Order: sequence, then C-alpha cells, then structure tokens
Amino acid sequence: MADTPLKNAPMLTLPELEARMGEFYKAAEEFNSGFFFESHETLEDLWMVTPWPERRFFQGVIQLAAAFIHFARREYPGVLKLLDAALEKLREFPPQQFGVETTSLIADIDRVRSELVALGPDHFLEWPDSELPRIQYRR
Repeated sequence: MADTPLKNAPMLTLPELEARMGEFYKAAEEFNSGFFFESHETLEDLWMVTPWPERRFFQGVIQLAAAFIHFARREYPGVLKLLDAALEKLREFPPQQFGVETTSLIADIDRVRSELVALGPDHFLEWPDSELPRIQYRR
C-alpha cells in the first residue's frame, strides 16, 4: 500500500505536534546558520500537518526563510513580499510561541525590512548578511 501523500495527511493532535517539535527547532537552527532552503524544507513537512492556529506560525517562519532564499537569488520584490507575509503571520502570536522570542524576531524582521527598503532595489545586495534576523528560542 502506498504512503498517504503528505498534502492529504491528517492534522496532528496537539500531543503529536509536541512530539514533533524537534523538527521545528532543527529548522530554526538551520535558519540561524544561514541554511534557508534547508530550513524551509525541514519545516514544510511539519507545517502541512499542523492544525490552526499553530500552522500559521510555522508558515510565517517558512516565509521568513523563503525571503532570504529570494535575497540569495537577487530578487528584491520577492524578499520584501515574503518579509511582509512573515510579519503579518508572526504578529498574530504572543511574545513567546513554542519557546520562540516572537517579539524580538518581529523587531529583527522589521529592522531588516527597513534597511533593505532604505537601500532600494539597486543597492539591497550591499546589505550585510551579518545583520540577519535570528530565531531565538528556548526548548
């Protein structure tokens, strides 16, 4: 019998989600290490089976990682669009979600977005990637 396609997998219960949180923390570490594509891929499998509203939090983190994939591809409009989408979702959550310091993450994303806008489409690649947002968390 073939495996159930992930897109048709049932939603996790909250205990099942808790048991799989290691996947989220792995994605956070990948992001913090600059492995944005890997972070996106790691979290996507968990995101697809996570119930609402937690699913929206994971989607915001995925969009944050995707923004920096677009940065690496030199796609200025995509960077801003995905940072905006990530901010929209992450702002819906309390100051700490899954141990993530949501308030500081949002502030970091806002700062980066402002810096990129100030540089504009012709100079955004001059932005120092040492200023990347960090996903700060406690397990």
